[in-house]
Amino acid sequence: MGFSVDEPPKTSSYTAELFATIRDDGRIGDSTRMVLGGRSVLDAEFHLDLLYDNPAFKDWKIHLQKYPMDLDLRRGLLSGLWHNVADMVEARDAMVEDASGDEVPAAQFLRLVGEEEHGPEHASFRWAVVLTDSAKLGLQLQGMPASASTLMGKPSLKR
Repeated sequence: MGFSVDEPPKTSSYTAELFATIRDDGRIGDSTRMVLGGRSVLDAEFHLDLLYDNPAFKDWKIHLQKYPMDLDLRRGLLSGLWHNVADMVEARDAMVEDASGDEVPAAQFLRLVGEEEHGPEHASFRWAVVLTDSAKLGLQLQGMPASASTLMGKPSLKR
């Protein structure tokens, strides 16, 4: 079962629409879809030393920009796929900044993570729709110190 969903709305800065099938007993069926839209770019960053145990990354940040409609939220879930940080930097889908806010060349970052004990695929992130402390929907960038393939192989983290 699927949903025919038009283009995500582009009239507001950010929008979220949840499409769900409601059973006769009032419960939501297994097939749901969250559609994000809007005309503003999401701008997110996080500190690399939270995911890498390398003193060279102290106060370094990874910086991401995406349109909400380009997030890869999965059908039936409110989270996207896990992505390796190094892969995103290598593909130029993410940028690394040093403590002063200057861009770190991708080649330099990739060389440093390649020297890591656990290898360049040691850190991953994904986007997820969450319920905030104020009981509103929010979008969260979640990171873990493990490879995307490891995280996707664990049933509790697939969701």
